[in-house]
Amino acid sequence: MRKYSEKFLNDSDLLKFARIGFEFEFYMKDLSFYKTLELLNQYLSPVKVWGFRKYHSDMTPDSKNFKIEPDLSGGANMVELVTGPLDYFEAKFHLNKLLKFIQTYGYTNDKCSIHFNISFKDECEKNLNDLNVLKLVLTMDEDEIYYVYPMRKNNVYAKSVKNIIPYKDYDFNNIPIDVIKNNLMLPDDKYYGINFLHINNPKETQRLEFRYIGGKDYEKNIGDISYFLDSFIKNVYNSIDAQFNTEDVEKIETYLEDNITNFKNFSKYDNFLIEFPSVTLQVDQNYDYNTVNAYYGRLYTKLFDLIHSIDSFSDAIINYVTETQRFELIDAQFKAVRNIKDIDLINCTLTEAILQECSIINSNLSNCQAIKSSIWGSELKNSKVLNSSVESTELHNCYFMGGYMNGDMFGGVLRSGKLGPYANVSSETKIISETDNFFDTEFDEDRPSGGKKMLDLKGFKK
Repeated sequence: MRKYSEKFLNDSDLLKFARIGFEFEFYMKDLSFYKTLELLNQYLSPVKVWGFRKYHSDMTPDSKNFKIEPDLSGGANMVELVTGPLDYFEAKFHLNKLLKFIQTYGYTNDKCSIHFNISFKDECEKNLNDLNVLKLVLTMDEDEIYYVYPMRKNNVYAKSVKNIIPYKDYDFNNIPIDVIKNNLMLPDDKYYGINFLHINNPKETQRLEFRYIGGKDYEKNIGDISYFLDSFIKNVYNSIDAQFNTEDVEKIETYLEDNITNFKNFSKYDNFLIEFPSVTLQVDQNYDYNTVNAYYGRLYTKLFDLIHSIDSFSDAIINYVTETQRFELIDAQFKAVRNIKDIDLINCTLTEAILQECSIINSNLSNCQAIKSSIWGSELKNSKVLNSSVESTELHNCYFMGGYMNGDMFGGVLRSGKLGPYANVSSETKIISETDNFFDTEFDEDRPSGGKKMLDLKGFKK
């Protein structure tokens, strides 16, 4: 563990302007939710900790009032402790105390993480509206983070911010850096190492959320967490209303050269055959060379996106269906490193993937998230199923919200949706109704497409 934090001892004049809010995800050991709440109030006094039975409650924490509530996305026993924005030195004090509290009374696994919400005081001249996003992206030393937290590398819930730098529209690498900056599009989801969704809010609510740090036993690395918090604050501060320097230009040129070259090489079918000799590419189930080569120019951009959303895979079939203009991915085993959308997955084995508007057939998914997808004849473990249709499928320790469930559910959390005539729900499954569940948890409106509340679940009526 590195010492806190000699590298930033000379940056106190900068760090003192920071305001930090924390989100701690963890599991309780042998204590009830209410006993944990009681202990927290004793441990953090005079700060009050409010417990809520509602997932994503409406309360907005402040420096004197924190909240703890069930985080059903990690299973029935996960909780999330949320602080309000704290001045820098106060934040460091509470960070240490709460990490030690989790060490004593809780535990973490690979589903858990700690998020830093960074902003700046009103008296600071820095405003996140003036953030040079590209400079911050280039400044982030993600390799340093992954060295300490190797399981967070290629984590689909904390994707590399380098992925948002554009390159596919360029033919060469010596492009002015301001051109890249002006064509940089911020991601529209929060699942990046840095969540940029709130930087254009009014100053009182604007913030950057850093999601890099987490995994099993994250609470035991107090020195590393303090180090990276200081590093993140400094990187943000120095990227607000800032110009590019020579080092930034060199970084962007290296990035563009590598990625443009890879993308352009992918434009030829012969290069694809050399790069992926065990992957069979088909068009309408026809793998004849001339047929595939004739279509390749139309599909290679989408094919490139699919291949680069996957950590690695081989011995698979990729079939392009001309009628639907969708890919079928067959017999593949892989871990996803980016979101996968509009793909049909058949006889596949996936881990850590976010799938949106996909058809999933006869496949095995572990630690995945399926959104607005159709799932048939499959098995899902430790996954989230949101606003999706499930038929003839087994869900083991999964979180189900919205959509239609006509399969077998063992354990996990059944939050909302509609049950089909052949649905079976185990007695171990936590059913989130307004009258009977583990935490007495209520509903909220945080649904990807505003799903309906589940009706008559207590009696499993269909």
